[in-house]
Amino acid sequence: MITLFEDTLDLNGEDRIYIRAIRRNYSTIVPFISKNELVIIRSYRHLVDAIQVEAPSGYIEDGESPYEAAKRELKEETGYEAQKIVSLGHYTLDYSMFEQNGNIFAAYDLLTNKEAKSKQSLGKMEKIEVDIISIDQIKRLLYEGKILNAASIAAFYKALDFHERYII
Repeated sequence: MITLFEDTLDLNGEDRIYIRAIRRNYSTIVPFISKNELVIIRSYRHLVDAIQVEAPSGYIEDGESPYEAAKRELKEETGYEAQKIVSLGHYTLDYSMFEQNGNIFAAYDLLTNKEAKSKQSLGKMEKIEVDIISIDQIKRLLYEGKILNAASIAAFYKALDFHERYII
């Protein structure tokens, strides 16, 4: 899950120890089910001992592209499949200590669980409920600071901006 390194750097003629880490890259996907609604997940998170509103997200597996990971995570965590997935770029949470990219996608033209003939396929440590909420509701949750997960915050803001500029 994480690889740690201790580098020795020459800074102004003086050796300094620099600790850095590499974590696996991940993809986060914001699925729009209509012009005004999106699919979110409510996921239990042990570290905060609470159910949190998030966008579907997960690590990129070996040999998998960020796009493939986003598509897989959408299906596994929600049971939905998207006929159109748009890449919205990537970012890093902390480039001072960690090498890790978060990839952001928006999903459109969703097939429901029945249409896709699929259902959630959760891992052993996942407890996730699927919900549909309005864009106004997600904006309110973001504004009020009720979404804690940085990957979801970045993805929601980026996807909402894209959606409002190019889709609506």
